[in-house]
Amino acid sequence: MYRRRSKNTDSNSSAVTRYSYADEYALTVQEANLLYWASSLMGFTYSFINHFITNAPVEPPFNIPQLRFVHAGVAVVHDQVSGTNVANVSSIHRTYLLEELIDTENEDFLKFIHNGNALPLLPPSHPLYQIAEFLCFTQHVQYFKTDRAVFLSDLQGTKTLLTDPQIMTSPEIAGGNNIFGEGNVGKVFKEFPEQHACNDYCEWFKLP
Repeated sequence: MYRRRSKNTDSNSSAVTRYSYADEYALTVQEANLLYWASSLMGFTYSFINHFITNAPVEPPFNIPQLRFVHAGVAVVHDQVSGTNVANVSSIHRTYLLEELIDTENEDFLKFIHNGNALPLLPPSHPLYQIAEFLCFTQHVQYFKTDRAVFLSDLQGTKTLLTDPQIMTSPEIAGGNNIFGEGNVGKVFKEFPEQHACNDYCEWFKLP
């Protein structure tokens, strides 16, 4: 995992450096946990959808996209602690986030929603605009069903697989700390009720 340092005073370039071993481990685990909770929230959303459809008198007049987040895991490389001959004493040397491969040769990789607002990034004329609308609807479901506490954003991937999301939480949770990472933009969360534009999905599923 890398970071971009501030520009060197002697040049216009900025250096890209790797985090320290400890910071890299902490940040990688945070990213993995974010994917874990995002998958849980998306599963929760589909549970709501399936329950509603089961009890509805008619089938929905539109397709329900089937999306999920990539499977992922954390791989840790250990080194023997220098100055010791004890075989089972080691320190973390490198940490990697391993993600399920997304096939971009046969499917376009797109960003459907940015974490800077709650509107679709794709134009209505785009072939996958319906997926962007559906993901906006899932944000509404999550916001409503968690009593205005959380929703997923920065939604990107293909028409079946998503990756690298952000979890937006109320600034009142955890004393305003970014418990799910730096992509949690408090201002955007507060503006969600005004920014979100209900679509056919929201109306059919009778979201308030």
